Amino acid sequence: MDFIEGVVINYLAHRIGVRLLSFLSGGRFKGESGFAWGWAVVVGGLILFSPFVAFIAWLIHRSAG
Repeated sequence: MDFIEGVVINYLAHRIGVRLLSFLSGGRFKGESGFAWGWAVVVGGLILFSPFVAFIAWLIHRSAG
């Protein structure tokens, strides 16, 4: 089960990262080589997990006040 979840998250992060980096580079970024593939996963992962980080920060902010 962990394997399936890892593959799904990895695939989603890659696709999101490729879309964003391709948009920012004017369509030149493909994300196919090893280094570019890794950057796409990192960028996509940041985008995937940013709502959770923002929610946790909001909860901390709310409980402090």
